[in-house]
Amino acid sequence: MRAWSDRPFEPVTELAEVAAAGARIAGENGQSTGVYESADHPGWLVKRYKPGFPEEPSDVLDGLVALPAAMTPADLAVVDAATCWPVSRVVSDGATVGVVVAKAPAEFFTAVQTPFGPPESVPLNLDQLVQTDDEFYKVRDLAVPGARERRSVARSVLRVGALLERHDVVYGDWSYANLFWERGAGRVFLIDMDSCGLSSRPWVECNSWNDPAVPQGERLTVRTDRYKVAVAVLRVLTGVRGEDAHPALDTLDAPLRAGPFGEALRCSLDDPPELRPSSGELLELLETALDPRPPSRPAKPPDVRPAEPRAPGPVPVEPESAPPATAPPPATAPLTTAPAVVSTPARKPAPARSRKPAPPRVEYDPFEEHRAASARTGAERLVPFLIICCLGALVLLLLGGVVSALLP
Repeated sequence: MRAWSDRPFEPVTELAEVAAAGARIAGENGQSTGVYESADHPGWLVKRYKPGFPEEPSDVLDGLVALPAAMTPADLAVVDAATCWPVSRVVSDGATVGVVVAKAPAEFFTAVQTPFGPPESVPLNLDQLVQTDDEFYKVRDLAVPGARERRSVARSVLRVGALLERHDVVYGDWSYANLFWERGAGRVFLIDMDSCGLSSRPWVECNSWNDPAVPQGERLTVRTDRYKVAVAVLRVLTGVRGEDAHPALDTLDAPLRAGPFGEALRCSLDDPPELRPSSGELLELLETALDPRPPSRPAKPPDVRPAEPRAPGPVPVEPESAPPATAPPPATAPLTTAPAVVSTPARKPAPARSRKPAPPRVEYDPFEEHRAASARTGAERLVPFLIICCLGALVLLLLGGVVSALLP
């Protein structure tokens, strides 16, 4: 698969470099004299313009060629996978004569049974999808598209439309032939991207796709594309064709039609251009309708109440895991006022120990003070007696020494 990201060309390419033609892809059509695959660059197509085309100045095409370089990786991935974005402007003698684009991948083609010959490989465009008669598929030996496949294609169409709108790119040329789709996966591939405008583009005739709010000859804008993308989505989902898109809306599955997605599509058809929902909004509504999920509830914030002023009262007790608080040392003088009694809640019994724990101390106990005073008084009475005994013993030792010295 070729894509804008792996282009081997400079933004401007001389015709001589891509003049050698390989397989012919398309003949004269619209603004081109033909499209062929470059013989020297397989996988790349050269679209040759008719004299007088493109209508816009060359800097518009140059801006379109350069635009993906400024896109996010996610948008660039859509450009590479779902569009034949122009990669180089082809010039001859300074004039624009063509453009180089990527060839559509093989998965967007299918073999179709023909009435008078072998099967042919043809692009799977909207012509093969916007059908309501099963006989159309039977004679071509094609499987009838199911609802799931149609919804996948509709999502892909809206993703491409949303990409273009995000970058103010106006496609304008929406039609049955210009949008390819892939069986099963529902991917899409938009061709003829080189005619896009930036912010606006010249009016282009699109039978059954023209915006009724835009008179013929006026320039087209992203608001015009909003209408045409909505019509494409309705036709993809229902298979209903016709100049008027309202029958397709009326055929839409009832759950989709009655919900926000169906209402948004109705606004796309009936409201003034400035009130039309964007392709991104339609995509979000469709995905919500097809994959409903309950909205995630935000985490409930904790119930924080303002702190209430604490009334004076008993001193709170430390938690059991905390070490017991150390009481201040006993007062050295009697207190003039009685201390406040501290009430403490009952604690769990402590584990047994080898010795009885000391009783808790209090700041002042008159009975403890009396016992200490009595003990001090008894000790003071023994001091003189002990002094006399010591002096007596010393005298006896001295006398014993004198006697020993006098004896022969």
